[in-house]
Amino acid sequence: MSSASEELGCSFRRSGDAVVLALSGPVDYTTVQQVCAALERAFADRSSRAVVLDLSEVDFLGSAGIGALVDAAKAQGDDVLLRVVVDRTRPVIRPIQLTGLDTVLALYRAREDAVRDVHRWTGTSSETPS
Repeated sequence: MSSASEELGCSFRRSGDAVVLALSGPVDYTTVQQVCAALERAFADRSSRAVVLDLSEVDFLGSAGIGALVDAAKAQGDDVLLRVVVDRTRPVIRPIQLTGLDTVLALYRAREDAVRDVHRWTGTSSETPS
C-alpha cells in the first residue's frame, strides 16, 4: 500500500491528435485530486481527439483511483477517445479486472500501441513530435 510521503508523477505530451497523460507513483485518496485535475486538463484540450492515460508506472491503484477511471470513462464521447495503458506486471491491472473496468476501458500493454490505435481511428500520422 502507498504511504502519504509518496508523490504522484504526472506528465503531458502530444502525439498527433492525442494527449498522452503519464502517471507514476500511487493513485489513491491522497493523490486522486491531482489525477482528476490532470484528466480534466487532458479532456479539455480541444485540439485533441483522444486521451491516452499511461498507468504503466503507477505502483498502487486504490478505490479512489478506480473512481477516477470510471469518471474518465464517462467523460469520453464520440469526439474524444480514452485509451488506457497498463502493464500486466504492475498492481494496476488487478483492481481494473476485479471491478470489471477491463470490459469498459480500451486497455493496451504499451503506450505506442494505444497511440497507434488513436492514429488509426483519427486518420492522423503518429510522426507528430511530442
